[in-house]
Amino acid sequence: MDKIQKIVELILKADHIVILTGAGMSTESGLKDFRSKDGLASRTYEGYYPEEILSRDFFHKETALFYQYLKEKLNVTGISPNKGHLILAQWEQIKDITIITQNIDSLHQKAGSSKVVEIHGTLAKCTCTRCKTTVLLKEVLRNGYQCPCGGIYKPDIVLYDEEVNQIGEAFRLAREADLMIVLGTSLKVYPAASIPSVYGASQKGLVIINRDETPHAHDYRVIEINEGIGATLEKINRQLKRSPAPI
Repeated sequence: MDKIQKIVELILKADHIVILTGAGMSTESGLKDFRSKDGLASRTYEGYYPEEILSRDFFHKETALFYQYLKEKLNVTGISPNKGHLILAQWEQIKDITIITQNIDSLHQKAGSSKVVEIHGTLAKCTCTRCKTTVLLKEVLRNGYQCPCGGIYKPDIVLYDEEVNQIGEAFRLAREADLMIVLGTSLKVYPAASIPSVYGASQKGLVIINRDETPHAHDYRVIEINEGIGATLEKINRQLKRSPAPI
């Protein structure tokens, strides 16, 4: 039995599926990832590395440059969900699926997925550091980051030196799942990299689709495919529709 057919059988048998997604999920929509060889983290911007720019201290000390970087390098305006996002949204209509994502682009929601846990937050909105008013990021980029109350708008993303949002909820969902599918993440950056272990990958099995090999690639209970996410999900979807109990 090939890997695709094994994955199809696991999906059909599962009652509670958790899908963990990383930057590779969105690169097929045209977004740059962060940590690959040619990713955003590999190049300085105005003399600073992105990890410094995207830190809590830098945001408060160099707010204008912080937003300039966001506008030029992380702006998701005009970016659309890809076929992988759309397939996951289709599956949610039939199966109990929750997505835990490290991404901040909200493409899962744009594709139609409703059960999404954004552990690193979202670029869609900003919140005033003083009065807690919430506005859209595109309004901040257009009108400036100063709030009328005197505070400044901060994007609703987790910056370096900040606690990861909803990691406890992600761990709870992982423990309760009977199947986890990992899409587009190297599983090398913590705490997100620990989610498969919390899920119990060594006992329950794990599916990984990622262009580069992950640390779990040779684990006995892991099915790993090192190919494009969209194309692989299409293959899985075709077999699911042909199965005796299609979804």
